[in-house]
Amino acid sequence: MKATAPSFVLKPYAAEATGWKRVAIWIALPTLVLICFISGFFYALTTPYLLRQFAAPILLLAMAGVWALPDLKTAPTLLLGKLLFAFLTAALLWPNYLAIVLPGLPWITAVRLIGFPLTFILLICVSVSSDFRTKTLEVMRAIPYMGKLVVGFIGIQVISIAFSNNLDTSINALIDTQVSWTVIFFASCYVFRKPGSIQTFAVLLWVSAIVLGIIGIFEAKDGHVPWAGHIPSFLRVQDEYVDRVLQGARRLGTDKYRIQGTHSTSLGLAEYFALTTPFLLHFMMGNFKLITKVLAGLSIPFVFFSILQTDARLGMVGFFLSGLLYVLCWGLMRWRLVKGTLLGPAVVMSYPVLFCGFMAASFAIQPLRKMVWGGSNASYSNQGRMDQIAAGMPKILTHPWGFGIGRGGEALGYHNLADVLTIDTYYLLIALDYGIIGFLVYYAAILVAIHACAKYGLGNPPRERERTFLIPIGISLSAFFVIKSIFSQIENHLLQFMMMGMAAALIYRIQSQPDTETPGKSLKLQ
Repeated sequence: MKATAPSFVLKPYAAEATGWKRVAIWIALPTLVLICFISGFFYALTTPYLLRQFAAPILLLAMAGVWALPDLKTAPTLLLGKLLFAFLTAALLWPNYLAIVLPGLPWITAVRLIGFPLTFILLICVSVSSDFRTKTLEVMRAIPYMGKLVVGFIGIQVISIAFSNNLDTSINALIDTQVSWTVIFFASCYVFRKPGSIQTFAVLLWVSAIVLGIIGIFEAKDGHVPWAGHIPSFLRVQDEYVDRVLQGARRLGTDKYRIQGTHSTSLGLAEYFALTTPFLLHFMMGNFKLITKVLAGLSIPFVFFSILQTDARLGMVGFFLSGLLYVLCWGLMRWRLVKGTLLGPAVVMSYPVLFCGFMAASFAIQPLRKMVWGGSNASYSNQGRMDQIAAGMPKILTHPWGFGIGRGGEALGYHNLADVLTIDTYYLLIALDYGIIGFLVYYAAILVAIHACAKYGLGNPPRERERTFLIPIGISLSAFFVIKSIFSQIENHLLQFMMMGMAAALIYRIQSQPDTETPGKSLKLQ
């Protein structure tokens, strides 16, 4: 019997190579060896100064290897979900400025240690599982236009590099945003299809807020974060930015210490507390056990106190906005689901008076006015925002395509009183980074998600308690949208992209299993 020649290509990739393909393989192998030899020689000469440049081909080869993986019956989706929640936990509870620093490499933070494996596993799932690809696309289509807008924004981010005057900085920023935003969005679209996962997310936000609030108590007492002066040498980053964060922040004019927890600024911590508030309100007012309601009710004043400790107006704006929006949504849902009661209609009909009354009180009552609108000490930041907008608008009009990802701050060139380069509003920063189209696409995706949450969250009575989380998700995204007008840092943007993917997953579940119960029968409303 004639022996069969060994195949150059393993099944199930392709048939045995013959003819010119066989010759090409024999040429490619020694060529690859030669390239590796040359690359290794120059790597030895330049290390550690060009580590990232020499790592780029390895990354491309790894991506090509993942792309070439054959279709399998199962994908590591369980690991994907675990890594997603591990990433969220690390982002919330680990200071991102405590990192391992190796020469020639970016900071190796806890978020990056988890984020890159998460990215790798997501790519494997996309490569080997047609079911994963199909389900993820179906979830993205659950909210019309949102998926296309997110994909369009990713494209704008990549294209913006062409307009950057510092490619190294822009490429680093692009990699960070793809791991912390894009990967999180696509992973969330798939992972949060599983019942119970969204409630787990909400509980994690809740617990993290309490932990950060407790840390804030000790921080306010000591005048610095508790770990300052106790950082192991292998995690201590010798950087002016880190030194400034560890020193803490104080309100100019009053010298009041402002807690910041694991965040780099008190504003970022206040924003996180504000984004968590709608979920605490939902645990208190929704269909949950009495002990859950009581604990959530006790947590809300504690979160309010923690926001006061940050001395950040944006936290108060987000907190009160969350409360006002949740009251309206609660009244609408009670009117719709609970027949024969006047409480729901009374809340909805009196809401304009309630809203106007709160706004009037925020101007008339001095302590409330100071919390929401700020006192004389806030005039510096108010004037700074106006100066930044005045200087930034002409730059946007002359560069409507933007200055490139991560380059908006340098393009504006505004320094605060501490001589630190800064931009106070993300509206301005995103327009400087990505241009007018990038600005419109980014915020349109958020507004589309908010509209979908309102449409389905206030629509037919839900069959599952977890579907009611569309209400706090939509409110949290609304608070985020407002806060971005006065806050430009991106520490909490992963929550935005996670909640957008979460909303799409919930709506996909609703569309897949239409509700048929009679209003008032399917879900008890407290």
